[in-house]
Amino acid sequence: MFPERFDAVAQMLGKQAFTPIRAVETWLQFVENCEEGYEDSLAEYRNELSFRRFLQVVIDDPQVRQASDAQWFITEVAAIDARFSSLLEDGFQVTGSWGWWERRIPRVGGGVFVIDVRDAYGVDIESI
Repeated sequence: MFPERFDAVAQMLGKQAFTPIRAVETWLQFVENCEEGYEDSLAEYRNELSFRRFLQVVIDDPQVRQASDAQWFITEVAAIDARFSSLLEDGFQVTGSWGWWERRIPRVGGGVFVIDVRDAYGVDIESI
């Protein structure tokens, strides 16, 4: 049941190219980039981070919640979320954000990301 419902939600949100496994891999790859120190622009960071919204819509779907074969997906996303959460700045909060993952920014970054965060929020993060 879960793969079919995932496909339906993905199609509805324009993410039909993703399977559940590919969606988990995409989130993990983004988090690993942040663990290394995100270096692309703040705009690109936000764009990549927006993928987490898609995951949340899938997780919050009532049919997915009831599907016993969806538990591995929910567990994997939660484990990756924990890794991502541990990277985020504690004191600063982005206003007007949709999910917890958008309210804070990584404590460490590199390249243009550090400059963009300073320019956009007036916050200095540690540079790699």
